Amino acid sequence: MKKILPLLLCSFLFVSCDYIMKKHDDEKEVVVSPKPMVLGTDRDEHGCVGSAGYRWSVLKKDCIRVFEEGFRLNPVKETTVDEEEEIEEPIISGFVTFEKDGDRAELFLPDSNNSVILTREKEGKPYYGAGWTLETEGGLKLIQKGIVKYKGALTEEKQVTGSDNPEQ
Repeated sequence: MKKILPLLLCSFLFVSCDYIMKKHDDEKEVVVSPKPMVLGTDRDEHGCVGSAGYRWSVLKKDCIRVFEEGFRLNPVKETTVDEEEEIEEPIISGFVTFEKDGDRAELFLPDSNNSVILTREKEGKPYYGAGWTLETEGGLKLIQKGIVKYKGALTEEKQVTGSDNPEQ
């Protein structure tokens, strides 16, 4: 026991002196102070939270999520590219909502913060407004200066057959 005590004391002093004598680089230490993220602080003049996908609808006079309530309009490629050379680019869609039992439509384009109101003369006729024409016959087509810029997104309908009952 008498031999172990001085050995422990000596090793304790060695370790503590080693710690004291070493140079500690405080400059390399990175202190991260996380900033709290407050959600819902990006409200527009109507109170719509853009980060949550809400936009002001003039027709509905409310904040709506156009991707839930509107019809998707995908951009039309202006040039054709071989499939091998095709580069995957994100599709930034536009959306359109229609006035219930009316002759107005509201157009939400990806490059614009404000919507565009389109009107038509009567049912079956195209909607017009701000240089845009929206044709509804034979699928949605959004035309500007005679060029189709957006088309209605195709929906894929699948027929489900069989039973929900796992015993069958």
